[in-house]
Amino acid sequence: MINFVKMAVLAALAVIGLSGAAHAADDCSTAQGLVDKAIAHYNAVGREKSYTDFMDKGNPDWVNGELYVIVATMNGIFKAHAINPKLIDNPDLPGLKDVNGIMIIQEMIKAGKSGPAGAWAKYTWTNPVTKRLAPKQTWVKANGDLLFMAGCYPPA
Repeated sequence: MINFVKMAVLAALAVIGLSGAAHAADDCSTAQGLVDKAIAHYNAVGREKSYTDFMDKGNPDWVNGELYVIVATMNGIFKAHAINPKLIDNPDLPGLKDVNGIMIIQEMIKAGKSGPAGAWAKYTWTNPVTKRLAPKQTWVKANGDLLFMAGCYPPA
């Protein structure tokens, strides 16, 4: 009986672990969709209204846990970032490195300029939910003279 209970507990833990990994993978798919949704919203309502919407931490359309919209210029100057508004218009931001020396914003710019379909920028960042450093990837897509982004923390 004890072996059966142990197996049941282990099976349950495995399912929980797998569902967490699936959730993280879903977040990455959701990040891609969020970027497309943000671009459509920007194109429909304009710069000022869309930035206000993207910056509203209480609006789950644009900010939901670790998923949120970032808008930047092609030079890597952030124009909308709900989680850390101090990053907006920061001229030092394009030189930002992660703990591994990766030039984060330069990776985002490179991903955004790689083609019209969009691309992933990969680096290490603090997860706003867990408050721990973790591998992060940000989906970046250009729209006119701006880069639209949303990131996720993929399963390890």
